This record gives sequence, C-alpha cells and structure tokens, in this order.
Amino acid sequence: MADGERPPEPRWLFYVLSFIVPLAGIIIGVIYMTKADPACKKFGKNCIIAAVAAIVACCLCYVLYFFGVFSLTGLSGAFS
Repeated sequence: MADGERPPEPRWLFYVLSFIVPLAGIIIGVIYMTKADPACKKFGKNCIIAAVAAIVACCLCYVLYFFGVFSLTGLSGAFS
C-alpha cells in the first residue's frame, strides 16, 4: 500500500470537520470513497455519514425552533 493510500491521521479531526462543515465532509468523503483501499473507503463513508448527520441535526433544530417560536407567539396573545 502506498503512503497516499491511507486515511489521514488523526481521523477524528476530519470527522469533526465533516460535522461542522458538511460540504467539506461530503467532498472529503467522495475523494476517499473513490480510492481502492478498504480503509480509505470506510473513512470516506464515515465522513459522509458525519456530514449527513450534521445536515439532519441542523434541519431538526430549525424545525424545533420554528415550532417553538410560533407556539410562544400563539400563547402570548392568550395572556394579553
């Protein structure tokens, strides 16, 4: 195995980067998924999973915030 065929170290740093910046995680994931080494493929898959988890968490927080704000504005009219 060539030196360029191994996932970068520390891997956890790239997983955190993938979660914080999902677009970077998807790009890193696609790059490593195209390599032949199974360890690289697993690393790329994990980066994509972290990016998708971040996108889902962001959407969930947005929906919860949206319903929270509108439920509070609905209650404020009842106490006026």
